[in-house]
Formats: sequence, C-alpha cells, structure tokens
Amino acid sequence: MQTIDTLVRSVQIIAVIIVVLLAICGAVGFYFMKIHRSRVQEKHLDYSQFRRLDSLEYVKFDDVGEYMVVADGKKRFIGAVACSGCEFRDAEDEERLQIIRGYLSFINVLDNQNIQFWQMARDVNLDKMVTDYKEQLTSLQERQYLMTLDYEEIKKESEQVPEGEEERYDLYYQKLRQMQREIMSLGYRVDQLKIQMQYLESVSGEKADPHLDQLYIYDWTYNTIDFTQELTESEIYSKAEKQLENRAAAYISSLRNAGVKARMLTGVEILEQMRRYTHPVSAAKYRADEILQSAYDSIAVTSSSLREMEETVSQNALREMAAEFAFMEEEENL
Repeated sequence: MQTIDTLVRSVQIIAVIIVVLLAICGAVGFYFMKIHRSRVQEKHLDYSQFRRLDSLEYVKFDDVGEYMVVADGKKRFIGAVACSGCEFRDAEDEERLQIIRGYLSFINVLDNQNIQFWQMARDVNLDKMVTDYKEQLTSLQERQYLMTLDYEEIKKESEQVPEGEEERYDLYYQKLRQMQREIMSLGYRVDQLKIQMQYLESVSGEKADPHLDQLYIYDWTYNTIDFTQELTESEIYSKAEKQLENRAAAYISSLRNAGVKARMLTGVEILEQMRRYTHPVSAAKYRADEILQSAYDSIAVTSSSLREMEETVSQNALREMAAEFAFMEEEENL
C-alpha cells in the first residue's frame, strides 16, 4: 500500500513539473510574440545612397563571339568541342586497340594546356525541326489543294470540247494526266511528312531518352607580355579566334583517330552549355535560342519619344495660334 502511495505521489510531482514547464514556455512565447515584437520598429533607410548595380555586372562573361565566350575583362576566351563516340564494348579487339592508341595521342596533344571534360544528359529538343516540318506540310497541302481545284476546272473545260476537235482534247488529256501525277506525288510527300513528324515528336521532349552531351572546354588568355606591342580589341579578338580554331582542329583530328566525331561549338551553344551545367533544371525550360529569337527588348521605349511628342504638340499649338492671330488681323484690316 505504501508503494502505491509513493508511486502516485511521484506521478503527481511529475505532472506538476510538466504543467509548470508548459506555463513557463507559454509565458516566454507570449512575451516574444506580443510584448517584445511590439517594440520592434521599422528602420527608414535612404536607398539612394546604395550602390546601384546593372544586371550585366552579375553576369560572369563579357561578350559572346561566333565560336567563343569572352570573360575576365575581355582577356580570356573560352571555346568548346562537342563529341559523340562509338560503342567501345561492341568493338573488335583490333578496333579497341586503335581507339586506345588514338585517345593516347589525343592526350599527348593536350600537353600542359588547360582543358575540362564535361559530361551531362539533357532532353532531346527537336522543336525547331518539327516546326520546319509543319511549315513544309502546310505549304504542300496548300499546293495540293490549289492543284486539285485547277484539275477540276480544266476537267470541266475538257468536257466541253466538241467531238470533232480531237487534237484539242488530247492536249487537255495530257495536261490532266500530268496534273494527276503531280497531285499523287504531293499526297505521297504529305503522308511522309506526317509520319516523320510523328516520329520526331516521339523521340523529342521529356518522354524520350535523354541525350548525352560530352564536351571539352578550353580557353586562351591574352597576355601583353607575349606580344611586342599592345593589341587593339579587334586584334585581340582575331588572335583569340585563330588560337581557339587551331586548338579545336587539333583536338578534332586526334579524336577522329579514336573513333570520336567532334565539332566546334558556337558561342551561343557554349553559353547554353554553361547555363545547363550550372542550372540543370531551368535550362531545359528556357533555352538560349528562344531568347535570341524573341523581341523582349522591343517592348521598352526611351523617354525621348515623350519629349519629342510634347515638342511636336507644342509646335502645332503655336502654329494654330499664329494662324488665328493672322486671320484676326486680316479681318480687322478689312
């Protein structure tokens, strides 16, 4: 009996401690939520004293050339080579040996130059090709429709040829036969385009298997010490283009010996690959070619147009007033 009383007393003490702790936590929470929070005042800051930055200052490159991206104060020029290789596991022993030797020669070409190898997967995007096919399909369907109308019209004319004019009827007959062949040919091309469009749509987008991108990124840096005289910006760009093209040609030739097909990327493609490397999620939704083809900058106008319009309206008003005064003076003189 004494043991049960002790146990009950212990439970009561624990319950009292828990209630006290909850009360203390509630009081502290009420203090911070109501009393302490009411003492916080909004600070009034003079934002005009802040250093204003242009959006271009956050961009990590300076310019985009035809086959390069310019960075580091227009002193560093970045180029890239995209690769697509063969299936090494399915190759014969002699082919594997040739591939290994070819890749070793490619490594020797690298020497001590800076280079990076990027490998990443992306969705296959064939939207542009599908759009081109749709335009061709629309054009062919219009030609087929118009030719069918011409065929029906010429057929009606041929039916009105008198029986004695066989030569004239033969001319209509030959013309109709030729138009039939052209209409059938257009119909065949329309069907083939529809089939190709269905195939392209099936292998494009998120549902299709991703495409593996393999890139070699390299650069060339302009150093005034390497030249006897300081070059102009155009001369630096020209020198950078030649240096990057020469390195790309050497890489492509060496990779070809290893069974790898390669090509030099354009500046826009390099920029898009960089963005895909750093922003893999959003890069699939917003592509560089869509930005280049858009007219987002045409929706902004400068304030000079407003000033010009105000000046034009003011001048027109002055002309009207001058004309009215001249008319009134003429009436007074009369």
